[in-house]
Amino acid sequence: MPGLMLTALILIVLAAIALVLILLAVVVIGIRQEPRSEELSNVAPSPITGLVRRLTGLSVRRPTPTVVRDREQGEGNPAGPAPRSRTTT
Repeated sequence: MPGLMLTALILIVLAAIALVLILLAVVVIGIRQEPRSEELSNVAPSPITGLVRRLTGLSVRRPTPTVVRDREQGEGNPAGPAPRSRTTT
């Protein structure tokens, strides 16, 4: 019985090592598919590259559209509404 448990433990450890090596190979392949001298594009060149971008946290954020609302931000002032004057009594 102890020999069977040791064999199962060795197989689990080997499977975990194999999984880590496969994941590392995928990351290396994905990094090599990125253009070296250019900025990251909004769309990944391949699905593997997209997966690697997610795994490494390298994502390209799309700029949010800016909408100027007269009531919330004042009349065309991008900094926000004008401060209210303080009245003392």
